[in-house]
Amino acid sequence: MTTAAAGCLVLAGAAPALAQSAPDTSFRVTGFADASFVYLDNGITTSSEFTSMKFTPIFQFQYQDLVLFEAELEIENAGGETEVALEYAQADFFVHPNAVIVVGRFLSPFGQFFERLHPSWINRMADTPAGFGHGGLQPISETGIQVRGGIDLDPGTFTYSIALGNGPRVGEEGDTELEAFDGDDNDNKAISGRFGLLVIPNLELGASFLTAKVVGLEAEAGPGLIEPTEADLFQWGTDFAYTGGAWDIRGEYIRSNRDPINTAVEHAVDVEEFPTLESTAWYVQLAYRLSGTPGFPALANVEPTLRYGEYDITGNHELAEHSAENRWDVGVNYWMTPSLVAKTVLQRREFTAREPDEVTEETRLIVQVAYGF
Repeated sequence: MTTAAAGCLVLAGAAPALAQSAPDTSFRVTGFADASFVYLDNGITTSSEFTSMKFTPIFQFQYQDLVLFEAELEIENAGGETEVALEYAQADFFVHPNAVIVVGRFLSPFGQFFERLHPSWINRMADTPAGFGHGGLQPISETGIQVRGGIDLDPGTFTYSIALGNGPRVGEEGDTELEAFDGDDNDNKAISGRFGLLVIPNLELGASFLTAKVVGLEAEAGPGLIEPTEADLFQWGTDFAYTGGAWDIRGEYIRSNRDPINTAVEHAVDVEEFPTLESTAWYVQLAYRLSGTPGFPALANVEPTLRYGEYDITGNHELAEHSAENRWDVGVNYWMTPSLVAKTVLQRREFTAREPDEVTEETRLIVQVAYGF
């Protein structure tokens, strides 16, 4: 079952009808919402803006202890227009105490950040780490089938997730798009998964993998001098998380290798030859709730945070120029309720693949209010 939020709300109007006609069913609505303010200074220009408001409901319908249907929608007001995106829509079949079969569009089991921390009120920072999230190196979602579960080792617990799906695709910038697609453009299925070990109740270690083939795009003008080719993609990663007492300490490392490929990029008149694309992304993050500090009751709701991460890319200069960076985040969270938090984050970004005459450094101040329901 996807850990997308921590609370649930039974709809008052729907519950009596469900109880009379189908006593073995239940319907819940949960989710999260956030709004942010961002001030940016890149040494050349400054800007400030209230960014878009996001409202993300999660719908869950369960029949007995047999099956759970769930879906997450992201509703965002951006640029004066309302955009609606489907993050996942899946059916979870509880076939065994140690196994759940998941079918549909689901969050990728690779790694820990997006599947477990993407809700803004759960994420201790105001955005994703460098190289993670949409457009990053970590797989976001998949369309296919997944088997996941856990086994009690006494002591400790072993968890597993194995997925078979349509797989990623080559993007219009020569990158790899690691999000769910409804169709398969090369009839080759991707295999991904994660294995975790809870050494002690508060410490989990994990290892992930993804293997797939991706096919190059044709140029807008049609067949040219060079034909698109297919390439192998392999990713692996490790992660850890310690969530004992007032501490929340976690980190993750991802390495990706895509073999040489011939593909077109956006508005290209012909297919281009790209060398091996190698990328790495990693971060370490810690947060400490001052409620664990005796003698300071006024600080009980305050949580200092710190994160450092890097995103490196070789084999695609334009992609590296845009996205490769080292990033520091220093913040303070104030928890107004257990699921309502105000975050203030000072972020320093160094773009490591840009020329000296370009913007190579950027400082951002992010203020965000996030709520989980």
